[in-house]
Amino acid sequence: MKETILYQDVKDAQNATLYVFDRTGEINEYRINGPTLIGRDSPTSEAGIRIRSAIASRKHGDLIYLPTRGFVYRDLGSLNGTYVNGVPIGNISPQKRSAVVLKHGDVLRIDHKDLTTTHPEAALILFFLGEQHCQWHEQLLTDNDGRIEIGRDVSKSEGLRLDNEKISRRHATFYRGMNGWHIIDHGSRNGVLLNNTRIDQPMTLHRMDVVRIADTTFIFLGDRILYNAEEAVSNQLQIHIEQRTVRSMFKKHVILQDIDLSINPGEMVLILGGSGAGKSTFMNAVMGYEKAEGQIKHGDVDIYKDYDQMKNKIGYVPQQDLLQENDTVFKTVESAADMRMPRGTTAEAKEARIAEVLELLGLTRERNSMVHKLSGGQKKRLSIAVELIADPSLFFLDEPDSGLDGIMAASLMRNLRVIADDGKIVMVITHQPDRVADLFDKVIVLAKSAETNSGHLAFFGSVQEAYAFFQAQTLEQVVKRINRKDEGGDGLSDHYINKFKQYKK
Repeated sequence: MKETILYQDVKDAQNATLYVFDRTGEINEYRINGPTLIGRDSPTSEAGIRIRSAIASRKHGDLIYLPTRGFVYRDLGSLNGTYVNGVPIGNISPQKRSAVVLKHGDVLRIDHKDLTTTHPEAALILFFLGEQHCQWHEQLLTDNDGRIEIGRDVSKSEGLRLDNEKISRRHATFYRGMNGWHIIDHGSRNGVLLNNTRIDQPMTLHRMDVVRIADTTFIFLGDRILYNAEEAVSNQLQIHIEQRTVRSMFKKHVILQDIDLSINPGEMVLILGGSGAGKSTFMNAVMGYEKAEGQIKHGDVDIYKDYDQMKNKIGYVPQQDLLQENDTVFKTVESAADMRMPRGTTAEAKEARIAEVLELLGLTRERNSMVHKLSGGQKKRLSIAVELIADPSLFFLDEPDSGLDGIMAASLMRNLRVIADDGKIVMVITHQPDRVADLFDKVIVLAKSAETNSGHLAFFGSVQEAYAFFQAQTLEQVVKRINRKDEGGDGLSDHYINKFKQYKK
């Protein structure tokens, strides 16, 4: 009776994808939607997945689906057993364990007992939930001076730069040491998995070890790595503002116009501008709070047309803190979680998210403190926590460091850098940009034209490019270039607006 239950055809079973790597050096892809036998390839094999390996048994293992447990792999008494994430099952298991429930990303391996010296006939099976299709690429390790950095920082040309918002700018590095090759995690937000176990220190690699970074899987083969480079769906922020107008005394006034730019996930962007250039107006227009004529898209979603769909993915921290002074820090964030986290979120998941956000923003010790007893910097971090609890994709902050001393302001901005490194787009207005200039990926410079009396885009690019463009050594000098002369500036706003139009061509 038990065997019948295990092998019944479950019509609503989930699908899975398996990638098999064996002595041929090729990776074969299999879709799984029912009971599947795994065994050695031979003319008489009955296996649905055939392993070309002399150390695989004819009926090595099978994969089944149980409605109450998910996918289960069983070793069918094979001679050499199976390793699941490095743990032996089957005849080689000290506990005689022969079955295991599989998780997304699990690594099954057919090998001999010493996994540090891989058998020439060893085979890997990578298990992924759902239907996937990956393109696999090869990277020789001997051509890279003993190290390959993995990250999302497109400003760097060396290493592997992967277009995935879950990958940090400098995520991890494969490097050669005295005892062979190793993998190290550079404190990334989403971590590095070695054989589906997260690492917290440098780890030595052995042939056929599997490293997973976000959605990319690396198979280490000693002199090279194989990796899948399926690109994630881009959630680029595309900004096209024709004009933003207001009416005053029955007349239409243009306050912002002709702004086109795109921002990538994981970028922290400074919004810089002269007096009256429209920085807050620009931010409100991009968020959809005050619509402009034009189009703002996040990935494939039009923020103006689909605002109800996007509003919970947008976080906004205004200049003034809007906090209940008589609540505790925990109660404040918990109330925000109740309102903003998806319906059906379990109490455990909500508690874990609150703890994660408090830790990220350095508020764990103040968990039970009353809001009115917090310092100015702590209140600002709490305002950020309230918005961050819903895990927004777009995060806007209007002078978050206003009123803070240099040390507290820099600490706050480093918190925002960590948030951006988690794959979010962070846009910040600040009047003290030079003390944290190195944290920004890009800078938007808005200038008020003396000719049109409206704000225009005067520059968009990296901070270093801005210095060269404006012939300045600091960001304050950039603002001085475009401010009016009666405000202590150089009065060159129209010069740089026109220069940037030519610069883009």
